[in-house]
Amino acid sequence: MPHLNASLPDQLCLACGLCCDGTLFRDVELQPGDDADKLRALGLPIRHSALRVPRFNQPCSALCLDLKCRVYADRPARCREFECAVFKAVAAGEAEPPAALKTIRQTRQMAEKVRRLLRELGDAGEGVALAKRFKRLKRKFDTGELPEGLDAETAYDRFAELSLAVHELDLRLRTKFYPIGD
Repeated sequence: MPHLNASLPDQLCLACGLCCDGTLFRDVELQPGDDADKLRALGLPIRHSALRVPRFNQPCSALCLDLKCRVYADRPARCREFECAVFKAVAAGEAEPPAALKTIRQTRQMAEKVRRLLRELGDAGEGVALAKRFKRLKRKFDTGELPEGLDAETAYDRFAELSLAVHELDLRLRTKFYPIGD
């Protein structure tokens, strides 16, 4: 493995946050060795899935506005181990930091467009992962429940724009951020 520049996480991760802000993931599953009680005491709302697996939802409540993690020293194993494909490419010398930062900036703009459209369509649930918010809003549209304050034509036009923005963001995440082979 190539030598990893110690400032790489500062350069990339602190400009990104997509793995913590509900863009890349819906939740984080705790692993054996993670101390759920300690994480709960640090403010992470740990819950158990139907299979009794402890997890917490994204966006992560420990993510600060400056994209730093307030529980970084005690973060769960999944958070410690995750490296997105952008990070891995720079660490391996296959991409330069400026190009990676441009990819991150563009992707954050795409995610913000999705958030803006969700808000315009009446979903203000900023504490819920983007995929869940879109799915929830789609169910409303599927049942004919349109947002208040918008006529049907405008609502459906905005929903079409949102659907395209979600698709474009998903393609970007799949091709640039999700690690290949993981």
